Amino acid sequence: MDQFGLGERSSEHVEVADIEDLERLAELSRTLVGFLDPGALAQRLAVDLYRLLGLPLVSVAVREGPSSCAMRGVCGAQTDQFGRLRPSTGEGLGGRVMVERRPIDVQNYVDDPGITKHFVDVVSAESIGGIVAVPIEHDDELVGLLYGGLRSIGSIGDRAKIVLESAAESVAPMMAASIRASDAIRQHVNAERWRIAGELHDDVGQLLFSIGVAAQRLRDGGDENLSALAERIESQASEAAQRMRQAFKMMGPVSSSESVAVALQREIEDLGFRSNLVAHLVVRGTARPLPARAEAALIGAARQALVNIEQHASASLVVATLHFTDSEVSLVIQDDGCGIPEDFELPVIPQGDHHWGLASILRQTQQQGGRLNVCAGEDGGTTVRIALPIEVAP
Repeated sequence: MDQFGLGERSSEHVEVADIEDLERLAELSRTLVGFLDPGALAQRLAVDLYRLLGLPLVSVAVREGPSSCAMRGVCGAQTDQFGRLRPSTGEGLGGRVMVERRPIDVQNYVDDPGITKHFVDVVSAESIGGIVAVPIEHDDELVGLLYGGLRSIGSIGDRAKIVLESAAESVAPMMAASIRASDAIRQHVNAERWRIAGELHDDVGQLLFSIGVAAQRLRDGGDENLSALAERIESQASEAAQRMRQAFKMMGPVSSSESVAVALQREIEDLGFRSNLVAHLVVRGTARPLPARAEAALIGAARQALVNIEQHASASLVVATLHFTDSEVSLVIQDDGCGIPEDFELPVIPQGDHHWGLASILRQTQQQGGRLNVCAGEDGGTTVRIALPIEVAP
């Protein structure tokens, strides 16, 4: 239990927190290992602490700048505004905790003189009275905040405070690593985008420009037939150039040096950008490069599965889990949508205009000697599992 920083706590505090609480926190800590997306980690932490503590509201803010955090995990909120809070240094209860770097609890948020009024309207809309905020720190760096709140005036109690403080200590290294991983992925993706855009601009862009100039010369040559042909060539070159510029904004990963995790994170981000879905990626095990064909099959299958969810599932949340073992890599994509029929069978051949996406995923998976399973999720929705073998070097 030392992983929760409880080794030096008094026995009285341990009794307040209850040994069962600490055992459940230990299990929670194990399940959070490997979260690549800080938002996914924050939401999972909020949900599990909400269930563990039984508080009306639990939330997790993640550091997004040197002096600000963003509420990324919320469970129990009654309004959308609470999940959009962005506490900065000195603002509200969280901002005060960011300055003082210690847990602070108040019995009546709205009337407490030690809290600024930046978020009073949102807190009032939630009917929050008593609330505590706990800093999440790693290597003397603030990486997030934990909140627990009551919809009444009063203290949340010693047990909840101890559990929240212990959870903050336990999750701090994982949150710090998740933030670093997310930043690295974003930088890698941005660098790759710039590289591809530069190559397109230098090569294809110059070619299209030359075609356009040649077409103009043909058009100005005086021959009516050649002029009509030149106008058509010029128009097609212009349209191709416009499409190329549009591709700068939505280009898939093509570099052989780009890892599967980076590529999948890009697909997840693109899904979130073009839809109302909340999408997260979790990576477990030791990520490593895959053979080019296996990587292409996995990313292609993932793209098709995400498109299927976007078009047919009526979902609001998607969680993709990439898991590396010594001999296999698997991708599990779960959504909270409408699910699949009870008599569903995985199609080998599309039926009319149905199941083309699933048949495509099955084909790509089987070509790599892998397995595909599609089933109903335990809590609703659909779960797609793709597993590919990894050749072990002798």
